[in-house]
Amino acid sequence: MAKLDLAFVMDCTGSMGKYIDSARENIRNIIDQISSDGTRSVKFALVEYRDHPPQDETFVTREHDFISDISRMRSWLDDCSAVGGGDGPEAVVDGLQKLLTFSWRKDATRIAVLIADAPPHGLGIEKDAFPLGCPDKYDPFTAANALATQEITLYVAGCEPSISPYKDFFTGISYITGGQYVPLASANNLAVAIVFGAEEEMSLEHVMKTEVAKVMEHMDMSGRVQKNRSN
Repeated sequence: MAKLDLAFVMDCTGSMGKYIDSARENIRNIIDQISSDGTRSVKFALVEYRDHPPQDETFVTREHDFISDISRMRSWLDDCSAVGGGDGPEAVVDGLQKLLTFSWRKDATRIAVLIADAPPHGLGIEKDAFPLGCPDKYDPFTAANALATQEITLYVAGCEPSISPYKDFFTGISYITGGQYVPLASANNLAVAIVFGAEEEMSLEHVMKTEVAKVMEHMDMSGRVQKNRSN
C-alpha cells in the first residue's frame, strides 16, 4: 500500500481571521479526498505558528506530530484560532523549521502545505519588529533546502490579496522543494493540486519500486541460470 505523510503549517495570527475558516475547510477537503478511497496509508501532522515575543506572547509554534487518526486531526484544526501576531511579518520560518523535527516515514511520499497571509521577518518590509530576520536565526531558503534534502515537497497556499506582494518569495521557496504556489481561492483549487501532486509522486514511486523489483528478479534469475550452467 502506498504511504503518504502530509503535514500542514498554518498561520494562526490575528490577520488570518478572515481566512482561517477557509483554511480549515481547505485542509478538511484535502484530508477527505486523500483518505476517501482507502488505497493509501496516510498520516497527518500540523504546525500552528504565530510570532515571537513581544509581538505575540501566546506561542511561536505549536506542533502536532504525525497521526493516522482523522478525527484527532480534525480536533486539532477545530482548536486553531486567529489571535495576536503584532506586526505584519510572522514566524513563518519557525513553522517550516518544525517540519524537520517530525517523524516522517522513510518510505512515504512526503508533502507539506503552508497556509499563510504574511511574509517572514527580514524581507525589508516596513514595521518589521525583527528586520534582521528570525530571532532564532532560521533562514527561509536554508529551511526550504533542508526540506528538499529530506524529500519533503512544499506547497504554499497563499491567502490573497494579503499575500500578493510576497507571492514571488513564496513561489520561490516552494519551487526549491519541487512544489508550487496555489492561491487559497477555494477548497477545490488547493485540494485538487495537492491530491494530484500526491498521486503523481506516489505513482512515480510505485513505478520505480516495480522496476527495481523487476531488475532484482532478473538478476536473481540470471544468477540461477549461470549457476546451473556451471554445474
